[in-house]
Amino acid sequence: MRIFALQLDNDIKGIKVRKEYIESLIAILPSPEFVVLPELAICSYMASQKVWEYADDCGRDTAAWAIQMAQKYDTYVGVGYLDKENGDYYNRYMIVNADGVCGIVTKSEGESAIFKRGNFDNLIETPFGNVGVAICYHSRRKHFYDNMKDKQVSLILFPHGSPADPSKADDEIATNDYFCGCYAEAFETPVVYANSIGALEYMPGKMGRMMKKAGFRMNGRTKIYGSDCKQIPCEIPEAVGIETDLVNKSRKSDIRFYGEDINKGNWFFRKFILEPDTKNGIRQYEQGKNKENDR
Repeated sequence: MRIFALQLDNDIKGIKVRKEYIESLIAILPSPEFVVLPELAICSYMASQKVWEYADDCGRDTAAWAIQMAQKYDTYVGVGYLDKENGDYYNRYMIVNADGVCGIVTKSEGESAIFKRGNFDNLIETPFGNVGVAICYHSRRKHFYDNMKDKQVSLILFPHGSPADPSKADDEIATNDYFCGCYAEAFETPVVYANSIGALEYMPGKMGRMMKKAGFRMNGRTKIYGSDCKQIPCEIPEAVGIETDLVNKSRKSDIRFYGEDINKGNWFFRKFILEPDTKNGIRQYEQGKNKENDR
């Protein structure tokens, strides 16, 4: 299968404009068979409730557009989008082909002030095999591994909207290589890391203030991991392509976790920054959602 990951410009705004932009990139790809887009590709990644104005209605519009792309370019399409269902907002990822929607995954630990959280599944069954999908932060959490460790998979997708300090590129690359490499080795299957590039917009909480002060932005670093992958030359810098055989495989080795995280990380940050931000964010989400639904 010829797989291409597209590294999108997050600064491009508007659903219609972004759809046209994404299609302009797909049209240039050399005979794609699976196009993998980043987290919230349709609306662009935003870490505030401002993104709610771009919410789809139970995935209908996203599915219609993605299926149209699949039919037009004879390819599978994986796309991230914001969904609204029964009054709640979800960070979701969909895989489609020319015949329709293969499956949808919801981010379990989404940004707490913006998305409904929960204990969601991570497997999408497709005609070419099972695909494990973990959206951004969830790819580093033990919940995803626990969902996948006893499943057979042919491919793993990590769609991201992930900011980092651009002055510490080596650290960001080393982190990505580590956790993506862990899954590529354990499952002996390709792992697609697809991230966007662009400015980091307003993010609530202490973590948002820290990121802004440090000059965080989305730096891309899109990459496809796997030992049995042949690189495909691409004419555009936004694309990374490989050709490989996809076969459902069982896990071959264990992955070590530090508590609930694949990266050892900073205990102080998680305990005194991330945990309070998450709790405050959940309250903000409920308040904002109720206000929005009362309109």
